Amino acid sequence: EIYSGRGSETQAIYSDEFSLLIRDLARDEDVKAVVLRVNSPGGSALASDVIWRSLEYFKKKGKTLVTSFSDVAASGGYYIAAGSDYIY
Repeated sequence: EIYSGRGSETQAIYSDEFSLLIRDLARDEDVKAVVLRVNSPGGSALASDVIWRSLEYFKKKGKTLVTSFSDVAASGGYYIAAGSDYIY
């Protein structure tokens, strides 16, 4: 699931940590693309929006965003992938 803030659960996505990671990758000159694997029933709408905005920043830096859906890509999971260049 997608949660706001920071956390330590391995089966969850926390917006603060994930957004920082995406922004770091956006600034890294060696990174040309990211493949995002989504397996999420959703979660916090605010957290999903924070992640989506970070992914938009990533794309504005001229990088490619590819998303691969797994078993579940509902609600916030689908939302964070909506701006991808490619969705599989």
